[in-house]
Amino acid sequence: MDTEHIDVDPSGATLALVVNTRVAPFDRLAARQALNYAIDRNRIARLTGSPLTAQPTCQVLPPTVPGYRPYCPYTLDRSPSGLWTAPDLARAERMVARSGTRGTTVTLLMLPHGAPGLRIGGYIVSVLDRLGYRASLRVIKNAGGLGDLGDSSKRPQIGWFGWLQDYPTPSNFFKLLLSCRSFVPRSPNNLNAAEFCDPRLDAQVDRAAALQAREPAAAGELWSRIDHELVDRAPWVPVYNSRTVTVLGPRVGNYKYHPFWNLLLDQLWVR
Repeated sequence: MDTEHIDVDPSGATLALVVNTRVAPFDRLAARQALNYAIDRNRIARLTGSPLTAQPTCQVLPPTVPGYRPYCPYTLDRSPSGLWTAPDLARAERMVARSGTRGTTVTLLMLPHGAPGLRIGGYIVSVLDRLGYRASLRVIKNAGGLGDLGDSSKRPQIGWFGWLQDYPTPSNFFKLLLSCRSFVPRSPNNLNAAEFCDPRLDAQVDRAAALQAREPAAAGELWSRIDHELVDRAPWVPVYNSRTVTVLGPRVGNYKYHPFWNLLLDQLWVR
């Protein structure tokens, strides 16, 4: 009997918590890394509505771009696969205690995306409380662009953030979101909400971009090293990569998926 068929494919988007590397408590590396250990990425995937549409990650880069290599130090029972498996709350609590940041007031900023976003925000606040912070949730009202999360004059601490690639290259993430050039101090138009700046890393990004056309393999290795270093330095708490779910009827064939263009409608046939 003919039946419907479901295809699940990766899309070029990363959903994350952005933590301000210049504002307490997340100006401390240990505090940023602790939150990475503490978040239950599977739970957040379920809160999105379906784990089919959310693949847990610890990385800035999604799996659709050159240089992506699975890497996750922030997991219980770390394995060579580089995949996240479970949170490690005990380790996270020890790291916060050592960081000297327990008791800090933390305000989480969330964009007004309805019930799933509010449920995710409520869960994140509960994790921050568990780690010893005094956390609260504030829904951003001026949601044009990043709203208050992108206003460096207001010194935001942490907020929910998603980025869907404009074009399929790592520079679309690194240059636009995590470079010295993308950080605009005291401005409501700051796309680098982590306020992260490392000229040495920027130089590596420029080198990888220059290599991309003529030596793609070498560029891929360098993109991967940059991505992994950003994971270690934790300006983000990456949570999941979104996935595309396509339901095909029994009369549809020749399904083709492109990591940037997604479903290629012109390749389908219907009998």
